[in-house]
Amino acid sequence: MSEPRKPDWKGPITGVVTAALAGVSFALPTAWKNVVFLIGSAAFVGWGTNAIAIRMLFDRIKILGIPIPFTGVIPAKREALIDAISKSVSERLVHPGALREQVLKSDFVAALVEVARDRLQTAAADEVIVDRILAEVSTRGKEVIRSTKVREELRVRLAAGIKEKGFFARALVDPDAVTNAIVDTAHMFLTDLPGDPTARAHLKDLAGKLPAAGSESAKSMEEKLKPLAEGMLEATLARIDVEKIVRDNLEGYSDKQIKEMVLNATAVHLGWLEVWGGVLGAISGVAMHFVIK
Repeated sequence: MSEPRKPDWKGPITGVVTAALAGVSFALPTAWKNVVFLIGSAAFVGWGTNAIAIRMLFDRIKILGIPIPFTGVIPAKREALIDAISKSVSERLVHPGALREQVLKSDFVAALVEVARDRLQTAAADEVIVDRILAEVSTRGKEVIRSTKVREELRVRLAAGIKEKGFFARALVDPDAVTNAIVDTAHMFLTDLPGDPTARAHLKDLAGKLPAAGSESAKSMEEKLKPLAEGMLEATLARIDVEKIVRDNLEGYSDKQIKEMVLNATAVHLGWLEVWGGVLGAISGVAMHFVIK
């Protein structure tokens, strides 16, 4: 929540001044009594009407324990207010297009590349993480190389290549045997990968060769990754339900917190409404004096 709201004394001071003006009129000479009383009382009524109306927006007012109908507008219309705010924010203020524009303005791709570089360099320096990476590559690679789809694709391509080499190649080379040999060799390589010191060295060397931030190589990489990053960003933003996020947050607020939130944003203007109620009331008092006179 925001900081506690500072007291606004404009409205109360207006009420005291208008009431005092009406009270002082009784001590004035007859020539001034009526006009000052009309001005003061009309100003007090104008101020009081606006002050009560403002309070009725936020609180359910009761007289002798009986609630006055149509008071406490904001609490009574809580769900409608939350729904209106949620839709307005999601459709006009924080819609995916606006979010995308702001994120891309903030050097999102450069930051993404920098984070990736730092993470890779940190991971390459950690022996435990290197072990996990190589073990994962080994496991997933063996699953892929042993799959029926890969085996069949490899056999078809080998058969097509052997066919192009002529009769003797077709007669002497068995595509199935070659396929099995390639798959077995790849499987053996992947099995030995986690313990291969050369693979570990290559992984660390690769992380060390990543371009430094701000270099021409880094900028070139950013340009190449930009379309991919933008696509990922759009796909991510499309899954974010801004309306639901705003609604869930607002529904977690109590009526008192919602009241404070609105007052924090509008207190100054609401205070001036009370002042203007007094001013317009005073003007109407002057007008009534001349009409009666």
